[in-house]
Amino acid sequence: MSGIGHRKDVEFLEECNPALVERNAAEFKRLRELLVQVEEPARRAETATQWQSDGSHTYTSRLSEARQLVQHIAEGYDKAASALHAYAAALTTAKSHYANGKGSERKLASLIATKGTAITRTAQEAEPMCQWEDMRATTGFLDGLAELTMDVDDIREEADRLHDDAGGNFQLAKTVEQEARGVCVHALKQAYELLPEFRLKGGGGGGGVDLYAAMADIRREAAEARTDPLTHLPGSGPKKDMTGPVGPDTPVSPQLRDIRMRVAGLPEAADNYWVPLVTDGMHADWISQNKEVLRAAAKNAGLPEELVAGVAWQEIGGYQPGLLDDVTGTIREQAAAPWGLSPVTPENLPWRLGGKLDETSYGPIAIQLRRGAEVLGYDPANLTDHQRTLVEEALQDPKQNAFIAAGFLAQIKAESGLADVPADQMTQAQMREIAARYNGGPYWDLPKAQGYGDRFVGNLGQAKDAMR
Repeated sequence: MSGIGHRKDVEFLEECNPALVERNAAEFKRLRELLVQVEEPARRAETATQWQSDGSHTYTSRLSEARQLVQHIAEGYDKAASALHAYAAALTTAKSHYANGKGSERKLASLIATKGTAITRTAQEAEPMCQWEDMRATTGFLDGLAELTMDVDDIREEADRLHDDAGGNFQLAKTVEQEARGVCVHALKQAYELLPEFRLKGGGGGGGVDLYAAMADIRREAAEARTDPLTHLPGSGPKKDMTGPVGPDTPVSPQLRDIRMRVAGLPEAADNYWVPLVTDGMHADWISQNKEVLRAAAKNAGLPEELVAGVAWQEIGGYQPGLLDDVTGTIREQAAAPWGLSPVTPENLPWRLGGKLDETSYGPIAIQLRRGAEVLGYDPANLTDHQRTLVEEALQDPKQNAFIAAGFLAQIKAESGLADVPADQMTQAQMREIAARYNGGPYWDLPKAQGYGDRFVGNLGQAKDAMR
């Protein structure tokens, strides 16, 4: 049927964040404003200074070239900012269509469940839309709902309506995002072409001179410029070097290597791998024993230390020690493996064992494996077995775990409407929102995550006392 899409075509929208795209647009806008500040002094230097010498024409020519260079770079950043701003708006619209489609899909799944239960692995993994397409066609392709013996006529009209509504919304989401992405990428390419290409003599080859380190005057100018608000966006944490994507041939990512170096000089941390922490006194002792680690992690992420400590207080509690995290992960691995617990998928395991393999949480401050991988710079969808093991080990090490948790909290802050709030100006209500987002992800405004936020506030005073 034309105009019908499926969830798998637009599932990537789950991970897309318009606020983070806007944040990147704001970075480009900041750079544009910073360059515009240079333009007027450069123009005055070119037109208002009179040099009397044989080389004056060279001086004037160089100033003119420099001013034009600044103009082109500023124009490029401005174009890039506008492109990302427009894409962020389109992404918001696409996610709205996607959410509407998922709502109809959930209703369709409930309706299908009145006629049969998915038995085979193929049927369990199929989208509700595909399940219904198979049922109404009576082909038995999915071979898991025994649809050949079902009478679906009494739900056919409503199921068809929900199927088409879900598919229509998924198709709208796909169209809106694809068209906006095409326009955005084209504009970004145009912006890139406006930027100059700087080349080192001798072809570079990685042996270039570090001008910042070599020239004291540049370092002095940089130190003076740090007070200019245009040198960083409000609320941004410490500046860090950019790194490229981590491929399968890189077991230890640059981010993981950096964390290992930072925790090496910190005191040994307390752990709760074997024993669950079930009382406030045990929570306070754990926070107090690990306060230097938590403080360093918060500073590295550009966050208030009480936010990191408050979330740690929430996560280290309960009756599931780290050992049970390992058990859960192992059982889910068995279910996901072709030779394992098939036909039961990890998502259909009973009790708390049910869930996707990469959504298994590890560490004292519980973090899903895929979120930890993201913070460490890996692609969660393409982790090698070695990389997955390294991520698990990092999450289970109390010191590295604190830094990864703080990094994830900083990521949440950057992706929310709180990105421009400096760490020392964050209110309790704002920290509560970040805590709720930490627990609930995209469903942070639902009662379960809101309850987590309330408990965060209720225990925040004790967490702050334990940090003293």
